[in-house]
Amino acid sequence: MYKTSSPGTAPNGYRKLLNIMLITGFVCLSIIATLVSTTATTYADGRPGGNVTDPVVRAVDIAEPAVVRIFTTVGGHLTVHFSNTNSATFPQSGSAYPLLLSGSGTFITAHGDILTADHVINPPHDQSLDQFLNHEAASDVATYINQNSKPGSSQVTSDQVEQALNSGQLASDHRYDPATSDVYLSTSYTGPLSAADFQSLPNNVHAAVDHIEMESSINEKDVAIVHVGLNDMASVQLGDSTSVQQQDELTIIGFPGNGDVSNKPTDILTSSINKITVSSIKTTDSGAEVIQVGGNVEHGDSGGPALDSVGTVVGTVSFGLSSSDSPGGTSFLQASDSARGLVQSLHLDTTPGAFQKAWSQAFSDYAASTSGHWHKAQQEFARIAANYPLFKAVAPYLSYTQAQARNEQVPNSSRTSSPSTSNPAVAYLWTIGAIVIILLLVILLLGMIFRRRGKKSPVPGTPAMGQASQGPPRSAISQQGPAEAVKQRLQASPYEDGMTAFGAPPTTMPPVQPSGPSPVPPSVISGTLRPWPCGHMNRPGARYCSICGEPAPPPPTSRRVEQ
Repeated sequence: MYKTSSPGTAPNGYRKLLNIMLITGFVCLSIIATLVSTTATTYADGRPGGNVTDPVVRAVDIAEPAVVRIFTTVGGHLTVHFSNTNSATFPQSGSAYPLLLSGSGTFITAHGDILTADHVINPPHDQSLDQFLNHEAASDVATYINQNSKPGSSQVTSDQVEQALNSGQLASDHRYDPATSDVYLSTSYTGPLSAADFQSLPNNVHAAVDHIEMESSINEKDVAIVHVGLNDMASVQLGDSTSVQQQDELTIIGFPGNGDVSNKPTDILTSSINKITVSSIKTTDSGAEVIQVGGNVEHGDSGGPALDSVGTVVGTVSFGLSSSDSPGGTSFLQASDSARGLVQSLHLDTTPGAFQKAWSQAFSDYAASTSGHWHKAQQEFARIAANYPLFKAVAPYLSYTQAQARNEQVPNSSRTSSPSTSNPAVAYLWTIGAIVIILLLVILLLGMIFRRRGKKSPVPGTPAMGQASQGPPRSAISQQGPAEAVKQRLQASPYEDGMTAFGAPPTTMPPVQPSGPSPVPPSVISGTLRPWPCGHMNRPGARYCSICGEPAPPPPTSRRVEQ
């Protein structure tokens, strides 16, 4: 009995399906490779903002335009007592010596409210300030002494006078006028400045502190909030200083005096960024919580922000303890919770303004890796440049995104593009799909192997392979003709060697011998079968060869003698 389908049908189906699955698997793997390469894209070192893929770097870049340099001026008067009856006050013009001190601060609202250290806007009248005044007045005092000395007396120098004032050899009194402060935007906001000196700076890059809103003196918590007449400014949010722990790494932004290697405004107003490490959390005798830190903290950084990893202010640079025997010294930050109390007392609105929202969003898109982010960031930077002409620091970002956008393939482009990677879930689905396809490939391969192994033993109730390979019934041969019969036999077993179609047993699947004694083959009586031209033995009355299907040879003709 013959099966409807031939033995070669199932393996061919498996192979076709296997090829389709292999091609699909390779396509999915290519897409995964594209997704991974897109996610791991890196950029040249010249990219504005540095390594903005680092969230800490990105947070500092966003916060930096909100940090300002504060110059505080204190008018000083020095009265020198040359004798019990001879005293003089300097400067003798009646004016004051302008003692200029520098510090840092941060906009914490969009409405001109700046957080700084109290000693930055209200310098304590201590020994260091007295020595500063002595230095400024020493030249005038030396001139006065030399002009009023007896003839033939030796002349004194300003250095000698300064030493005498600092040591108390020249008795003196120090008096100071109220301090005034001016806030200067950094080049992180204004961009590079072309002014040759501070007198040439445009008025819109600085503003005077119009009033001190609230302060806690240096003997208490050393924090202050001052106000300037600027609106819709960059700002930084206050963070939770209670979350700060030992060994945490913080970032400070400020204007250290040792960094002033030039008198050009563009250099003096360029901020410095330093990493510091939390050493300890302590409390002063006045009850102020301070954060002890190690790292590069210098004069001029006072009042500047200490940012956590997400870019919020968790501390304000306050003071340092150092000595001639300790070159490194120890620095302290006032915890942000001290400033939070002032903010709450003043009922300040610290919600980011329109500028800060636009800047944060544009920078986040600039640092992203999603499809179309260059076009999006370029448009956002362009709007900021148009709406805030003073914010010239946006220029390099705008130029860079314009260059990148020219080579970026945006979504919904007419060109063929790979699947969008803007949604991480899509990438995960593609990955899962590829894994499923690979598993199906393995299952199909195993199924094909087991199926072929199962074909090696005949199923009970069916003829042996050697018998089944003899071809279709004779009735089919007689209907189709010998050529069609051979063609059908060849198509039935394409995976076996060519001898199978001619009645030979399959090379890989020998016929199975039945168990028990071997049956006696039927006897073949000589003369019963006759050889045909095809080389096979057939019955005399056969019309076609039972082996190859060749037609029977014509019967021999007998010659007839005509009478």
